[in-house]
Amino acid sequence: MLANSSKVVYIMKLRCKPADFIVEEVPSKSWSEKGDFAIARVTKKKLTTFAAQKILSEHCKVPFRKIGFSGLKDTHAITTQFFSVETERPECLNIKQENLSSELVGFSQERLRTGDLAGNKFTIVVRNLSESDIESAERNAPLIDAQVPNYFDSQRFGSLAGTDGFIAKDVLKGDYESAVKRIISAIRKRTKPNVKAFKRFVVENWGDWKKCSQKAEELGVEKTSDASMVFHLKSAPEDFKGAFQRLYSGIRQLFFSAYQSYLWNECAKKALKEKCNRFYSVEYLAGKLIFPRSKIDAGSFPTISGDMRAPPEQMRVISSILRKEGISLPDFFTSEHVFISRNRPLLISPENLEIEADEDELHPGMFKARISFFLPKGSYATIVIKALFER
Repeated sequence: MLANSSKVVYIMKLRCKPADFIVEEVPSKSWSEKGDFAIARVTKKKLTTFAAQKILSEHCKVPFRKIGFSGLKDTHAITTQFFSVETERPECLNIKQENLSSELVGFSQERLRTGDLAGNKFTIVVRNLSESDIESAERNAPLIDAQVPNYFDSQRFGSLAGTDGFIAKDVLKGDYESAVKRIISAIRKRTKPNVKAFKRFVVENWGDWKKCSQKAEELGVEKTSDASMVFHLKSAPEDFKGAFQRLYSGIRQLFFSAYQSYLWNECAKKALKEKCNRFYSVEYLAGKLIFPRSKIDAGSFPTISGDMRAPPEQMRVISSILRKEGISLPDFFTSEHVFISRNRPLLISPENLEIEADEDELHPGMFKARISFFLPKGSYATIVIKALFER
């Protein structure tokens, strides 16, 4: 908890255990009795979606490219989602393991792709709450039930962890050296000690790629992505673009998606400020978010791409944000990533919002709240929680 001279503030806690964060994917289509793709309903715990994909791949003896899914799900949670698998042995999808269970539920004529879902149902337990926190949630629920800003939340910005800026921004400016240095210098909570030592050594000896390559072998990290970039620079000392491209393409795309999402958040904040003069702010991994204190009317706002078209009032907001970032629309024409402009609602309405308060068995003397609701695809449940418990 945090304390000051006037009051004691308790910090609410999320994800104290996996069962405190449950996500159930709601499909946008129904399954058939026959089809080229077998559909599995997979429930996982403490696993990434990619880890679940790997288990299905190994169990059914099919390559990754023959397995599709509709979206990434949280790791530190219990999540249920659907996978499509191109296999002649659909029974292989009936799996029971410690952290994963899978069940064959039908077939489809098409592979599942990102976005092939209606949304997600969430059941979230928030802990270490005071009585006033519960009162705040009950007071805020009617407004939140009507509208919540549709921000991308911290989970979208994992690539920011351990860095002091967006890697994609460096690339869009053509500064590949800064991008590579930002990647190599990033140290996260779970970075292994020998990898940490290598990262620090490279930063301290930047430019001496022969010496850094030797250190990679000495520390046993020669198979890491950081070492791969260093080995490339040893053979081509000025080719930082080539070093960047040594990274797995999926990781590189995450950098660009994160930056595009951040820019949308910044544009959304500015657009909402112009519609409401009463709001409160909440910190998140990429800065601060604002939430209106009164109901407002708002439509959608586009994500940024080089060839985008939008009404003048939206282009004015976009130009203002890009000037602040030191980039322009033509910078988004890059061979590294295809930026697509899509309209995203500025506000969303959580459906079937329910709050149930009880004593918190993990924090004696405090309360917990079990909160359930449905959100359309692409929206973040933690944004609803942030808005709900504003004091």
